[in-house]
Amino acid sequence: MMYPDITGVKMKLSQLEVGMTVWSLSRTKMGNTTIKTVTLHSVVIKEVHDNHVIASWNGNALRRFGETAITGWKKEKPLLIRDRSGSARLATREEKARILDTK
Repeated sequence: MMYPDITGVKMKLSQLEVGMTVWSLSRTKMGNTTIKTVTLHSVVIKEVHDNHVIASWNGNALRRFGETAITGWKKEKPLLIRDRSGSARLATREEKARILDTK
C-alpha cells in the first residue's frame, strides 16, 4: 500500500493570520527501533510579519519561524490511522471517506 505524502500543499505566509491554529507533521522513529511514525503537533500563530511568524509550537514558549519551516504546516488537522504497534500514518482518501461518512 502506498502511504500518502506528508508534504502535500505548501503553506505560505500570506495564508496565516493571528490566532490561527495550524498543524505540523513530521516522521520520527519510535524509540530504538526501525518502526517509523507520523507525529502531529499544533502551532498557534501569535504574530505575522513580512518574512516570519511568531508562534507557539506544541504549547511551548513563543518562537520565530521562517518561511522554510512554515511550508510544512497544514491548515486543517490531518487524520491519522494508528497501528497495533502504536505507530501512526496519514489516512488514505478511501479511509478518510469511510471515516467521515460514518460520522
